[in-house]
Amino acid sequence: MKVQVVSDERGHIVSLSVLGDMRGISGIARAGVLPATGQQVHTLDVPAEFEKQPLLDLHRMLRVEGSGSTAKLVHAEQFTEPCLKGP
Repeated sequence: MKVQVVSDERGHIVSLSVLGDMRGISGIARAGVLPATGQQVHTLDVPAEFEKQPLLDLHRMLRVEGSGSTAKLVHAEQFTEPCLKGP
């Protein structure tokens, strides 16, 4: 399952939404997310073991590791804060 994720510079999820085809419904297809300074928007795959979890649980259980084309969702327990990884 693909989701759109807004994350902060530390990989914490700010918002999470399921991608879908909303054409024709009140113009929602033109709606978008405007990240704040320092935030990033990603379209990422939810790891298979989390696909049946509610979005609210995913928000608490996952983090965004990496950036750009290397970004991926990982379990919060396996996530290392970027500030602890060193230069």
